[in-house]
Amino acid sequence: MDRHPLFFTYLWIAPHVFQVALAVMMFRRKLVREFPAFFVYTLFEVVQFGVLYAMNRTAAISGQQYTAAWLVGGAGSIALRFAVVHEIFSRVFRSYPALKDFGELLFRWATAVLLMVAVVLVAWASGSETDRLTMAYTVVGRAVSIMQGGLLVLLILLSRFLSFPWRSYVFGIALGVGFFASVELGVSAIRSHVGLGISREFFDMVTMATYHCCVLFWIVTLLLPQQETARVTSVPDHNLDHWNHALQRLLNQ
Repeated sequence: MDRHPLFFTYLWIAPHVFQVALAVMMFRRKLVREFPAFFVYTLFEVVQFGVLYAMNRTAAISGQQYTAAWLVGGAGSIALRFAVVHEIFSRVFRSYPALKDFGELLFRWATAVLLMVAVVLVAWASGSETDRLTMAYTVVGRAVSIMQGGLLVLLILLSRFLSFPWRSYVFGIALGVGFFASVELGVSAIRSHVGLGISREFFDMVTMATYHCCVLFWIVTLLLPQQETARVTSVPDHNLDHWNHALQRLLNQ
């Protein structure tokens, strides 16, 4: 970080300052009840940043203590990102109860699987406790990022059939989290080929700059008036009502 200390510091601080503004705006526009998980995630990121920044500036805090706090905060962030995915999915399919129930069933199984993977990695991976926790954090974090990216692709593919407007709060939030998750996955894939030490500063700043842009995008999205989502009643060749009724029968068995 020695070559661009000011720019790196800006990318570290600025998104969380904007997230404070985002949280205030959501509260004033009464969007907290509509997106409680996203609101809590926003506040959590601000608090996590404040704690890590203070620890980073305190000489008495060791590197091991900072890493432990970073892992705890990262685990909380992953859990809330997962909750945001669930919240977006539920709002998109709220007019289709069976599809919504089926999605919630999948999310429960996904939660159980992710927890099992984390426990197995911590228990059986080699290295120190910090190394095992870091590995579990990385694997579970990537899994959640894949889910976020997949949700974005799903919304784009279904936007036509759901009469789902692009200029809506749900789509704006999904676009931000999905785009950041996609960039994060891409950076992780490139790092696995070039090595962690090569161009680490560049990759860190790419990820941080992407998050900065996503926070600004969320602010703009929630400032603009959204289009109302009309419930689909007839969709040629891709009848979601038919899927909904079929899944309803399956879930009732």
